[in-house]
Amino acid sequence: MKVETRKEAIVKFRRGARSTNGWTAWKKGMVLGIFSLGFLGLSQTAQTQEYPRQPITMLISNAPGAGTDVCSRVLAQGAKKILGQEIIAMNKPGAGGSLAAGILASSKPDGYTILALTGSALTIVPQLESVSYNALKDVVPFLHFGTFHCTISVRADSPLKSFKDLIEFARNNPGKANFGIVGVGNPPHLDFELVKMQEKVDIAAIPFGGAAPAVTALLGGHVTAIGVGASAWMPNYKAGKIKLLATTTEKRIIPDVPCLHEFGYPFYGISTEYYLMAIPKGVPEPVAKKLEGAFRKAMETPEFRKTTESFFVYDPNTLSNQAFMGLQEKSYQKNGEIIKKAKLGKQG
Repeated sequence: MKVETRKEAIVKFRRGARSTNGWTAWKKGMVLGIFSLGFLGLSQTAQTQEYPRQPITMLISNAPGAGTDVCSRVLAQGAKKILGQEIIAMNKPGAGGSLAAGILASSKPDGYTILALTGSALTIVPQLESVSYNALKDVVPFLHFGTFHCTISVRADSPLKSFKDLIEFARNNPGKANFGIVGVGNPPHLDFELVKMQEKVDIAAIPFGGAAPAVTALLGGHVTAIGVGASAWMPNYKAGKIKLLATTTEKRIIPDVPCLHEFGYPFYGISTEYYLMAIPKGVPEPVAKKLEGAFRKAMETPEFRKTTESFFVYDPNTLSNQAFMGLQEKSYQKNGEIIKKAKLGKQG
């Protein structure tokens, strides 16, 4: 039997000590790691339960005075009473709403930055130009709070008495008819392109910097017809200066004004606009639910209903989040088809 020397015994002891200490250190590390993860989870849960603990920033994709701006501000006033925190509105207009959507998409997903926008920033603009976000993933709507409809209008003294008259005039007078729109690549513009393609008529699109200049041009006789929202034409309509030929809806919203659906236009191709509240991807579900609950409750206030009705965007049949997500994907696809056929933007 071999007798261990003193030197060999010392080496063996040191090896065992290192092995034991390493194992002990590893176990301590695991325990501390598990404890830390548990503490972090508890901390995040507590933060979610306490949400909101500070004011919320609400970005608005449109300029002050626009329907999205006015309606979302009234909605936020109701929601802040429920959430118990201020909601600070910040207008970030530009690039068809993609500027604000890009800011939201890059913000921290903690529920303290939300966005009021129109659906075209998610279903139209990204197909016309390059944007900094994935339209179907990075910006997540949590509330549909209104539906915007465009109307096709002419001057009250125009010889065109109906939508069919407008089409026949364009067909019989190539190059003489024109149509005023607000900017390029928005729902009224796609409505216009759809009409041109389906009717095979030559009508020039005249883009304006806003709805008010478009109405002024119509009243001045500089354009044949325009496609704008109710807030722009309503005062002149009530004054008897403007005549409505059609609305871009599936059903009539004004009893004596037909909708494009009645003329055989497939509704999926008519770019009805939706007013939305959105959060960035990754916001904890309990926080998203709390936001949705507060804002849905705020939609029930008389102040909100009165405001949305004045802008013709009141919609008692607002969609659930799941239903809207399905509609968003469908709209993205159908709008893309119109954009491609019309050779607009990136497709041009």
